[in-house]
Amino acid sequence: MKQISIFLEKKPGKLKEITSVLADANVSIKAVDLVESSDFGLLRVITDDIVSACEAIEKNGFSLTLTDVLKVEIDDEIGALSRVVSLFSDNGIDIEYCYTLNSEMKGSFIFKINTALLNKAKKLLEENSISFE
Repeated sequence: MKQISIFLEKKPGKLKEITSVLADANVSIKAVDLVESSDFGLLRVITDDIVSACEAIEKNGFSLTLTDVLKVEIDDEIGALSRVVSLFSDNGIDIEYCYTLNSEMKGSFIFKINTALLNKAKKLLEENSISFE
C-alpha cells in the first residue's frame, strides 16, 4: 500500500487547501496523520485513488513523496495491537511510526517499516493469519 506524504507550510489554511484539492479531484481520504515541526507540517494520507491524488497534489504546487506502508487488520479486542507489535519486535522489525484507519468493528493500523524489512514483515503476518495490504 502507498502512503502520500505532503509537505505543508506552517500557515493557517494549508490543511484546508490540501483537503479541498483532494475533494475537488474526487479523491477520498481513508486515513490521515498530521505531524508538525516548528517550520512545516507533514501530512500523511491514504487515499482510494493514489494516481489521481498525486496528480492533483502536484498540479496545485504541493511537494509529495510516496512511501510503502502496511495496512494491518486488527480485531477490536484487548491485546490485538500488542500481538502484532510484539510479532514485529520479536523478529527484529522496528516500527518507525504508525497511525489508525478505522471501520465499524475492525481497526486497521498503518505501519511504516524499513523497506528492507517489508517482505519479512509481510511473511510474518501471513504465517500468523493476519490480514494486510
